[in-house]
Amino acid sequence: MLQSQVAVTLLTFIAASIFVLLRGSAAIVSYHLIFAVGILPLILGAMVHFLPVLARSKTPGNFIRILPAIATIGGILATINFAFPKAMPYGVYLGVVIIIITVAGLVVWAYRLRVGAIGKPHPCLDWYLAALLCLFIALGAILMGYFIPAQRAALRLLHLHLNTLGFIGITALGTLQVLLPTAAQRPDPIVASRMHKHLKWVVAGTVIIACGAAWHHNLAWIGVILMTVPIIDIFKSWIQLYSKAIFKIHGAAPALAAALCGYVIALIIGSIHGYHQPHFNPIATFIIAFLMPLVTGAVSYLLPLWLRPGQQTPWHQAARRHLGYGGGLRALIFMAGGVMVGLGHELGWYLAVFTTGTFLAQTLLLFMMVRA
Repeated sequence: MLQSQVAVTLLTFIAASIFVLLRGSAAIVSYHLIFAVGILPLILGAMVHFLPVLARSKTPGNFIRILPAIATIGGILATINFAFPKAMPYGVYLGVVIIIITVAGLVVWAYRLRVGAIGKPHPCLDWYLAALLCLFIALGAILMGYFIPAQRAALRLLHLHLNTLGFIGITALGTLQVLLPTAAQRPDPIVASRMHKHLKWVVAGTVIIACGAAWHHNLAWIGVILMTVPIIDIFKSWIQLYSKAIFKIHGAAPALAAALCGYVIALIIGSIHGYHQPHFNPIATFIIAFLMPLVTGAVSYLLPLWLRPGQQTPWHQAARRHLGYGGGLRALIFMAGGVMVGLGHELGWYLAVFTTGTFLAQTLLLFMMVRA
């Protein structure tokens, strides 16, 4: 299921970028296509894969495995609602309810894994729980907007920030700190203690940014300042340990490191947008400069494992070299494109389509090699 979702996510990146360029569709449709259909199921599926490992527990049952697919249905309904509001006037609320039920099931399962873990679970498990709770609240905000129309605009901003910086951002920051050392084939000796120490800063910063964006812009800067504490520590550790792996033309590591840079760029453009430049587009920057290198970098390393689980072989190494070819160059193009669209230049979307398209071709070629 994860293999298929990878292809779906890459296709949503390309399709949504094309929709934005055509100007015939509202940006909200493209953004929900990416977030609700492309990213949400992929993250939930990856969590289902990783959480038992983090808790040193047994693999999940069939019911847990299908929850990401159920969430996809909710995401599709919500997206269709924005594309054809008259045909499905309440589709977004139905989609939200479906995803809320799915997320609640995953939260209960993840918490039970944490409680029943053999020994102390990896801190990344707590990051995933925090991310799921942010998503739960973000979805609840949409339902609350239905009952409190006067607060609907503010609750939508809360939903947006708890979804992007909360659910996606916390998941990504946690995963990156575990995945980059694996991709670089060199352990980070203090990653567990650093993640345990920094989770409170990341959660507090995210919540303050979200509440500030919704109700009081001046609070948002406090959240951004809190976020700099863990981000600076991560960068410092990565430069000390992985500078040779990061500054390369090929491989997964350059893309993963670039994703963190893209996250910072999105925070900066978002902060400026909130105060001085309303024509800036931090959501587009978040998608191109952060999500696209994050997904392509993670897929470069993880997809061979998902295609052929079990013992690592020379085939896995060759597959990672194939997917990681041009990874560093892709990352630079994504970051440049993210800055461009954030500043209002549509050329960045063209760069996103081209770069994601080349990676999709590499991925499809690997699929054909597996089936051959």
